[in-house]
Amino acid sequence: MSQEEKTTHEESNTQKKQHVKWLNQLISKLKGVVLSKQGDQVKLGKKKEKMLRQTPEILPFVQIHDDYILLKNGVMDIFQIQTKNIHALNDADLNYLLMNRTRFLRSYFRSYKEVILNFPANTEAQRTYWLKKRKQTTNPIRLEYIDQKLVEFDFLERDRSNREFFIFVYADDKQELADRKHDAKQGMQQAFPLKELTRSKKKQVLFLLNNQNTKL
Repeated sequence: MSQEEKTTHEESNTQKKQHVKWLNQLISKLKGVVLSKQGDQVKLGKKKEKMLRQTPEILPFVQIHDDYILLKNGVMDIFQIQTKNIHALNDADLNYLLMNRTRFLRSYFRSYKEVILNFPANTEAQRTYWLKKRKQTTNPIRLEYIDQKLVEFDFLERDRSNREFFIFVYADDKQELADRKHDAKQGMQQAFPLKELTRSKKKQVLFLLNNQNTKL
């Protein structure tokens, strides 16, 4: 092998070694990027779990009682607003209703919130009535009519919902809450009377309020 060929061969080996070294460095960098991304994904997953654990800390509710709901800062209670069909009222009755509603909004300046929720249709009272009638009759035509009514109740409870209106009344303590509840009931009496709720109903209201994509 001539001197020139020997020099060319050595230069080729040197270039190959440099190329291999460059490839090794590139592979190391790529591995570092992949590990970094995997680490970020693990961190993101841990952060999401932490958010789920913080849910009780975000919600202000602590405990539900019959006549009030204990909050982290103060107390509150929930009333249901008894609505009226304003489309069936004449102009005089409608104006009277609106004036009483306006009077409440102007006079009750304390903290409150009005909430609208969709509840499943409840036909329990009607169902109880027709089941009682069914036991009292032997007429086949009457029985067929009652059975049809019961099927309609099943459909309503499965596929229909009622829009219900609620008002949240807030205060710093139980005594102050009692006074504000009295003022709210008096102020709404002539327009849209307030109805007291059971503890079970209050739980349902809070559940739907904080799980709006879930059905009861």
